[in-house]
Amino acid sequence: MSNVTYKPDELKELCIEIFRKLGLGREEAEIISGVLVEADLRGISSHGIARLPIYAKRIRLGLINPNPQPKVLRENETSALVDADNGMGHIASYRAMQICINKAKKAGMGSIAVRGSNHFGINAYYTMMAAREDLIGMAFTNTSPLMVPFGGSERLLGSNPLSIAIPAGNEPDLVLDMATSVAPRGKLEEAARKGLSIPEGWAVDKDGRVTLDPKEGLSGALLPFGGPKGYGLAILVDIMCGVMTGSDFGPHCGALFDDFDRPQNIGHFFMAINIENYMSIEDFKERMDTMVRTIRESTKAPGVDRIYMPGEIEYEKSIDLRKTGITLAAAVVSELNDLAESLGVPAGKRI
Repeated sequence: MSNVTYKPDELKELCIEIFRKLGLGREEAEIISGVLVEADLRGISSHGIARLPIYAKRIRLGLINPNPQPKVLRENETSALVDADNGMGHIASYRAMQICINKAKKAGMGSIAVRGSNHFGINAYYTMMAAREDLIGMAFTNTSPLMVPFGGSERLLGSNPLSIAIPAGNEPDLVLDMATSVAPRGKLEEAARKGLSIPEGWAVDKDGRVTLDPKEGLSGALLPFGGPKGYGLAILVDIMCGVMTGSDFGPHCGALFDDFDRPQNIGHFFMAINIENYMSIEDFKERMDTMVRTIRESTKAPGVDRIYMPGEIEYEKSIDLRKTGITLAAAVVSELNDLAESLGVPAGKRI
């Protein structure tokens, strides 16, 4: 079977059907499915619909609560602490960013910490929610231990990604979304599925030696980007999302793909900033457009045709894939259909 291309709405409907069969409510299923499909549209297939089987496995094992009741534990005018009730991270994160947005519009900024959560997909989804409301959005999450500290050989830190989205005017919004490791674990998974090697410097094997084999890297650990710089950022994200929220941190977090005897218990941190605290949104967007064009039109290095702003490649890819469709590897299609069949999703609603 060769790779197959699907319309985004087809994939979203399959996701919704599967999550409904897993016991989630319609609204929650739609939120999660929207995050997964957006990841595929932005070319981040490692965090797209291919993630569905591992979520399903953890729900079926009772490690993720399919019907959580997130609770606000502490709150004031500009901040809050939310307990995710061990639900899907996407649900708590979506609602946390909604609270951030509302607080930022009323009080100038909002920051929400989330504890007791699980993997939440791509960071950029939540920061783009804020940018669409003419706010600056920030999102951070810690993860299960995947990365060695700078100078170490023991897997102690998560890839601990962060995202910042900033609205522009006629130019695409600036969207930074990055792991603090050289590459996210999902890139190694993708390479392993395709039988490809990985670049030197992405990962080490279980003995701490640099490897080009993604399977050895998956059993070993990721490396921080920029050495001490990525390591330092990973520590800061772990403090904000793990230490400060009351969630687990560092080596104590449950692993999405490995620990099938306990919840992940990870944390997230979100922030929204009202630009009109400082200047009119119209002036800001005009200045952003000027900045983007200044950088894009600057002198290019030899052999470079174009300079991209953060998130611009993903933005253009999403426009293209909304028209042409999302292509899935044959193995992913097979796995999704097997999962759907096992849950009783009618044949006509499978892909």
